[in-house]
Amino acid sequence: MEFLSLDDFIVALQPFANKDLLTPPESSRLQLVITELLVDHFVDLRLLKFLSRFLTQQAYDEIIEERNIEHLCGYILCDKSPRQSVRRLSTNSNGTVPASLKDPGASTKFQIYNRKPSMVLPNTYLSQYCCKDHYRASIFYRNQLSNEAVFSRKDILIEPPFPQTGTGYSVWYENSITCLEEVIAKHKELKEQGKSLSDVIAMMNGLSIGDNQMTPETSQLIKLIEDFEIVENDPKPPHEDSSESYDELNRDQLSNSVEGYITNNKSFGGYVV
Repeated sequence: MEFLSLDDFIVALQPFANKDLLTPPESSRLQLVITELLVDHFVDLRLLKFLSRFLTQQAYDEIIEERNIEHLCGYILCDKSPRQSVRRLSTNSNGTVPASLKDPGASTKFQIYNRKPSMVLPNTYLSQYCCKDHYRASIFYRNQLSNEAVFSRKDILIEPPFPQTGTGYSVWYENSITCLEEVIAKHKELKEQGKSLSDVIAMMNGLSIGDNQMTPETSQLIKLIEDFEIVENDPKPPHEDSSESYDELNRDQLSNSVEGYITNNKSFGGYVV
């Protein structure tokens, strides 16, 4: 699996260049292109945020599903496999278990139907993610995505990445995304001052917990942090690597700037030099 940079992603969007609004069919084709890219590649935090321009929560769920079918962790920053091997039966399956699944030498350990469960059992997320950290980060990101139809999003293929604040784009899609990795990295710096994760989120949004001007978006992020407890019979499955932690995240990745980019036409506000 290869790394996909923001520059390379913009190049892949060239067939849709110079459109201030997409039609519904164009939005569907764009979603297909993005899904194919994210099944074959992993990304960094910068591109993860930029992708919020083009994703809804449903579209993100579909990407997770496609990655899982390819035995990949659902979090698109990751290039590993889920902790538990899974074989998904077709939604048209009559429930008959294929002979390959009865073979003791089969490579997968479990088989499930390709449908949403009615309840989440302890450690079920390990069939979709390589670890709890990536499950939490993925859900944290997903719940910030807009459910506005992509064909209603004006200028998403014209404005440069991360428009600067003060130009009317302070709440532009990627500018309003906060990644859990960033919150935890900042919390590590401030925890000796007695700051909670909720305090850190408010501070990152230029507020305090008691600020009466707290936006709904900030309140939602704080609630997400406060509710982020997974009920597990076992604190950590024995096969889950206990050494994995956000504390070990690549700090260079976290400190990447969000400067604009140039392209070979007016899309994203620039030209090739």
